[in-house]
Formats: sequence, C-alpha cells, structure tokens
Amino acid sequence: MPADSPDPAAPRPLSSPDFIAGEILRGLYAGRYVPGQRLVEADLTREYKVSRGSIREALKRLAAEGTVALTLHRGAYIRALSRGEVAEVLALVEVLTGLAARLAAERIAQADNRDRVAKAMEELAAAEAGGDAYQFARARDRFYRALVLAGGNRELARVLPTMQVHLVRTQFRPAEAPGDNRLGDYRRVVAAVLSGDAAAAEAAMRQHIRAGSERIQRLPDEAFAPEP
Repeated sequence: MPADSPDPAAPRPLSSPDFIAGEILRGLYAGRYVPGQRLVEADLTREYKVSRGSIREALKRLAAEGTVALTLHRGAYIRALSRGEVAEVLALVEVLTGLAARLAAERIAQADNRDRVAKAMEELAAAEAGGDAYQFARARDRFYRALVLAGGNRELARVLPTMQVHLVRTQFRPAEAPGDNRLGDYRRVVAAVLSGDAAAAEAAMRQHIRAGSERIQRLPDEAFAPEP
C-alpha cells in the first residue's frame, strides 16, 4: 500500500517537508485531520513552527501522492473519495494485492522470503495489539511490502504504493468494525503464502479486499464525496 511515512522519532530537522508530510498522515489516522478538511498554511506553520516554504513543499508531495488536493480558490485540503472512486480504487487493489500474495507464495522458498513474511505478520499482530491506528497502518504497509518483495516483481513494487488505500481506510473507518477480524484475514493469507499455495494465497487476499469494499459500499451516501 502507500509507502511508510517518516517516523517522527527518527532524527531529522523539524523543517523537513518529509517530516511534515508524515505528521499530516499521522494526524489523518489519528482523526485530527479528516477527508475534505482544508489545510491552512498559516495554521500548519504555527503548529509545526516551520516556514511556509516547508509547508508548501510538504503539501505538494502529498498532492503528488493523491492524499491532498490543491486548487486555485479552495487551497489545500484532504481528498475525500466518491462512491465510484472507492469502487475503482479497491477493484485495482484487489487484483494487485492478490497478485502480490500469489507471487510471494510461488517464491516463498527463495532467499529469506519465509522469514521476511513471517516477521511482517508478527509485527502486524503486535501493532494490532498496541491499539495505535497509525502504527498499525505503518505495520500494514510493511506487511504488504514484505509480500511484494518476496514476490520479486519490481513493477508491482512501484505501482501498488500509489493506490490511495490510506484515504479509503481513514475516510471509511466506521466500516472497519472490531468484529471484522482483519487480523484473521491476514493470518489466512500468510498461512497460504508460507505453505506455497499460490492459488489459496491469492484467493484469501482478494476475499479480504472484496469484503472491505462491500462493507464500504453499504454505507449511506453522506459518507462519500460527490461524484467528480
């Protein structure tokens, strides 16, 4: 899924646009920012105590990733997805992540792929137990990256992080209810991958994404942005 955001604990200048972009993403997962919300440069400058130039660069980077929209009259704001956009994004994500799981299963015996995937699953479970939505999101990104790296397809590694899955997750957090057993879904994928069952790995992953898409599509119209 989307590439990891910079770790705020890492030693880096506070003026770093990468750090600011990461903090905005952290705020999105924490609920401090919500889809459709304006990002006012003056407010961000005061909050992070950096120059407007650093804020503008961070917003440009988030816009390039599709997280932020920049318009002439409205300025910068967190993108909100329409029902159709969500369906289109998740249709692609289902195919791409299913392929990632299949390829990882096919190559699981090569190099250190088995250890990489197993470790990513352990970190995901630990993040879930920790209860921090942002840290779970980072662990989930690493989990998908581990599958992609195990599969060895460089184009998939390039394309998958550009999908706007984090926008889907944060805009439709109510559809990700505690009873959905998302960790159980990931365990089923990993079990199939580690056993080398490519067909089962792909099927388990695609079912996981499809179930999430169906939950979202059952939400009322007010949960979505107007169709573009």
